[in-house]
Amino acid sequence: MPAEPYYIRDPAELAQKLALGHWLVFTHERLGDECDLPTWKAAVREACLDLNVVEETITIPRKDLTIVFNAEKVPDAEEIRASVSRAELDRWIARELRPELQTRLARGE
Repeated sequence: MPAEPYYIRDPAELAQKLALGHWLVFTHERLGDECDLPTWKAAVREACLDLNVVEETITIPRKDLTIVFNAEKVPDAEEIRASVSRAELDRWIARELRPELQTRLARGE
């Protein structure tokens, strides 16, 4: 069973997760009005450089989302498919994601 998703807003925190081999499925509506996708990707890239993480991004325009992962710790295709499906489900039912700590506490960790 996949882990309960949560959100990360800080690019430096995201870079730390990527360094650990985690990946992100980012739905573009989370950008809001104050940021665009190229600016967000540049901020993530810069944070990854600070940790010597080679990040890869795949944008899927028709799904309006971007996948980000560590190029040295690539998740397999099934993991990516499951994460994309979960992001689409959360979007469809308008589920609001919580921060990591709240999500982990709710899981009893």
